[in-house]
Amino acid sequence: MYLYELAYPGTWLQLESAEVRFEIEGALRALEGILTEAAIALSMFEESQSQRPDPRNEWERDAEIRRQAEDEIRKEAGDDYYQNFDEHRLLSEKRVRDKKVELGILPRSYLHKIPFIHAHTFVYAVDSFGKYLEVLQEYDEISGEIEKCSHEFDRLLPSVRKTRNSALHIEDRSRGYGPPRDKKKGKKMVVEGFLGLSNLEGNSLCYTIDDGSYQRVEISPEVLGILVSLANRVLASFEWSGPARIEPSY
Repeated sequence: MYLYELAYPGTWLQLESAEVRFEIEGALRALEGILTEAAIALSMFEESQSQRPDPRNEWERDAEIRRQAEDEIRKEAGDDYYQNFDEHRLLSEKRVRDKKVELGILPRSYLHKIPFIHAHTFVYAVDSFGKYLEVLQEYDEISGEIEKCSHEFDRLLPSVRKTRNSALHIEDRSRGYGPPRDKKKGKKMVVEGFLGLSNLEGNSLCYTIDDGSYQRVEISPEVLGILVSLANRVLASFEWSGPARIEPSY
């Protein structure tokens, strides 16, 4: 499990407006929560990617489960087994499924989707982090350091926002539509190469974005490290009082 470290210079923000202080403290808590989501998603993504079942063992296990199910159905049905073979074959398939459920064996389609789910969770968290940076820089009470952090986020992770938008509006991308304004006009994207939606290439989640280009976002410790570094810069940009602390706490 990936663990990050946030260094809070103090306990309480030093801001004149109680209302602004309350809002900014909420945003900082949200940033910490987003880092937790990203760290967990990255850890689970890598774990799911590392699990490589042995095809031979799977085949032998499935063959044995199927053999047992067919023998049971054959004994129960007697002579009717061959007279109504299709009916009993379906019963046998159901019994195989029930046995696999009992043993905790997941369908292949489930196993295939698990890394995609964690990859999307990671990308959504990264995108949310960027959105909170944009919100924070709107306050007049804070230093220009947060604006620099927001620009740094966009520079280092330029494809995150558009990739997340395509994931969220996959029903439009799948029909060839880009931005909402173009969709309203019935204008479709000029796709570069091919229309790719929710593809995993190694540790990258890939989408055709609204300008028709094919973009990648890494699901990696390096990207998580960017978020942690920026979050610590944000925390250090404020004036604090009270004892310093490290998060997440145990």
